[in-house]
Amino acid sequence: MSPAASTPAPALSAALPAELAGSAATQAVGALPADTVVCDMYDPEGASVYHDFTLGDASEVRDILREVRATDGPVLELAAGAGRLTVPLLSLRRDVTAVDLSPAMLALLRERLTALPGALAGRCATVQADITGYVAPEPAGAAVLGTTSVSLLTDAQRRAMLRRTHGNLRPGGAFVLTTAQISEDAADLSERVFDVPGASGTVYRVHDLVAQDRGGRYTVVITPGGEGPRTVCHSFIRVVPPGELTADLTAAGFRVESTITLPGERYTSVLVRAVREE
Repeated sequence: MSPAASTPAPALSAALPAELAGSAATQAVGALPADTVVCDMYDPEGASVYHDFTLGDASEVRDILREVRATDGPVLELAAGAGRLTVPLLSLRRDVTAVDLSPAMLALLRERLTALPGALAGRCATVQADITGYVAPEPAGAAVLGTTSVSLLTDAQRRAMLRRTHGNLRPGGAFVLTTAQISEDAADLSERVFDVPGASGTVYRVHDLVAQDRGGRYTVVITPGGEGPRTVCHSFIRVVPPGELTADLTAAGFRVESTITLPGERYTSVLVRAVREE
């Protein structure tokens, strides 16, 4: 949802989720030039910002690779985005099918692949598809859904994705996924504002807010001024409790082997490893 160039500046803040009314994020966005583009983090307009903003984020990578390394056969990566996990997965010398719904994200991933050695890049197939219904051409030995992707699905979408992933794995294949949580030890849940350098060197102003009911987190990323309109990307990451996720995995035909909490100061992730029964 991108406002037209003639949109009055006060309407910019109205393009943010209503739950952010009165926040420093809303005030900051409302003060930006009228030609500022406000969009969801996962809209086409936000793809390049999201890619640059997250490229250096190594969280979960080592833990996910450890779990995938214990499997064999081709890897199915769901919601691959611009390849934050794809490139590390290719380092395992396994064939990887990277699936994402966004053509803009996949274009960024394909661009990254061109910078890799040909033998490595040749192991990756990119597919534009909805992960709730994608049918793999051959069963995978492992499937991966990282970062906060499971939190972006509705309950019905999540359950459909789990059933479809079960069908895309070979018997004994492992599904490795993470679910974002708000740390139980987090005492200060007030809005935080900080600067984050992207991979390109661009410095982004980030507003981080926890929902009042602790049911999720809001992120607002504002690009710096310069040539062309500024961009504001926002997202809401809903908390999917581990117990709810493991119950859905079991209902989809998986056996949950392990759940591991990856520590964090304000937010944590729970890494789940589930296996398709023989």
